[in-house]
This record gives sequence, C-alpha cells and structure tokens, in this order.
Amino acid sequence: MQLGSNPHNLFPGQQENEEVLLITRPHWMVFLGKIIFWMIFVGILFLADWAIANYAPILNTEPHVNWINLLKNIYLMFLILGLLILWVMYYLNLQIITNERVVDVTQTSLLHHTVSELHLSNIEDVTAETKGLLGTFLDYGNVYVQTAAETTRFVFDRVPNPAAVEKLILDLYEALPPDQKGE
Repeated sequence: MQLGSNPHNLFPGQQENEEVLLITRPHWMVFLGKIIFWMIFVGILFLADWAIANYAPILNTEPHVNWINLLKNIYLMFLILGLLILWVMYYLNLQIITNERVVDVTQTSLLHHTVSELHLSNIEDVTAETKGLLGTFLDYGNVYVQTAAETTRFVFDRVPNPAAVEKLILDLYEALPPDQKGE
C-alpha cells in the first residue's frame, strides 16, 4: 500500500480497515514547563538591554550599537528557532490507539524519530500512573503497556487522563475474540 493512497489515513502505515480511536500527546503542562524554561533565555535578552543602558552606555553609541544590535538579532533568531523546536518536538511525540494496535511515535530530535507498534493481541498488562500534585490536579501521568514481545514495555509519557487511556486499551483487548488474545 502506498502512503497517501487512502484519503482517510491519519498516520503512515494505517491499514484500510483500521479505525483511529485516540491520538494523544504529552499533557500541555509538559509543554508549558519547557516554555517557562525558554522564557529564562528571553529574560536574558531584556536583562542585557537593561545592563547595557545602566552599566555600559558607551555600547549604545556608534559604532558599538550596530554590533550589539547584530548580536541581539542573532540571539533572537536562536530564541525563535528554539521555540519552534520545542513545538515540533511536542507536536510530533504522540501515541495512537486504533481498533487493532497501539502506535507510539517518539521524536527524539528534529531528524530522528522512532515508531513502535503493538498489536492488541500481544498486550499482557496496562497500568496507569499519576504522580505528584500537578499530575493529580491536572489529571496527567504515565500509561505503561506490558507485552511479551521484544519491546517489553510501551510508555506513554505524561499523557492527559491516563486512567481513560488505560481503560480504552483494556476494553479493546477484552473485545478481541478469545482465539486472538495472547493469553
């Protein structure tokens, strides 16, 4: 089957009769934490302007101001690039649950990703874990899918509503005909 031959495909490798039931990414709080860390570097830009104005006003005169502006523009470009990388990494890390399998797409860098899939019949155990104050109040945590295959454990890292994800996977497994279950 060619990619894009079926207009209803939501991800590469989706089968003709496969129905996507859930697509989940890390909780928005995970992304917010990275944005807050990124904001520290934005603060450095403003701190540098303040420090130059108060402690080195000579740098605000010709020809120094041109070099300072060039350095600030380069720094700003790297800040914007960093923000785009944060978004791409957040957006491309996802887990897909279909009526036939679980697909985990892990984007480790801009140019490296890993796609793992697990057929529902190979599931041995599913566990949802919520830890910490934020995880409890905002309802996010980890979901572990245990198998007997080469990849013994799938981890859905910090996903929203882990108990519902666990229940969906277990319900799909229970709905399989007895001859397809890997018991």
